[in-house]
Amino acid sequence: MPNMVTLQGEDDVFFLLLKERLERININTDSPDGVHIVCWHSGPAVDCDLVIRPSTSNPYPREVHCEMVLHDLYIPSGSGEWGPKEIEHQLLWLNNPSSERPQGVARYWIHVRDVVDMISVLFDDLPKGKIDICGRRCWSHEAMSSELEMLFNRVRAAESKTFELENLKIFEPNTEPMVSPPRPNLGPLHTAYQKVGLKGWHPVVPFRIGLMECIAHQLP
Repeated sequence: MPNMVTLQGEDDVFFLLLKERLERININTDSPDGVHIVCWHSGPAVDCDLVIRPSTSNPYPREVHCEMVLHDLYIPSGSGEWGPKEIEHQLLWLNNPSSERPQGVARYWIHVRDVVDMISVLFDDLPKGKIDICGRRCWSHEAMSSELEMLFNRVRAAESKTFELENLKIFEPNTEPMVSPPRPNLGPLHTAYQKVGLKGWHPVVPFRIGLMECIAHQLP
């Protein structure tokens, strides 16, 4: 594995998390040599080896060896330009339910930690072409909202020392929506993982853990 990359992009939450992940495995991210990685969602573009962008952006307008497209990404501290806002909107509503509950759609949620871990594994042997990235399991908006509300209530009960039996019940929502949106094609990503000697693309951060991190980060 090379110990140098050129990492470019806006100094936003995704860029900083990827930079921290690479530097944790002793990769110099400010080198003029090595793999050229660009985190991009809009604005000027340059030729590079790897571009990483959200699915809501336009296709990357320059030459690139590998284009990683992130679908349904969530970042506990706030996703900014990089992912949907449904989790953040639900948390705001739970903290102050004075208006109609926010709506949303079914999603293949993926935690940012799974994404930056994936990039740290693949950047040394980049697949060619477009690589779609998302979770494998589809969550209906209603199931995500119910799970988040249950965890939120547990946190509030713990803070106020008002735990009741209801807060301790095992909660297993039916996550499958009545109609699932088409899942992005994970075949190229799965194959890329196998090519570097791994079993394939299997995100490891449980959604419940990720939602707890969102609560910890985003609520006072």
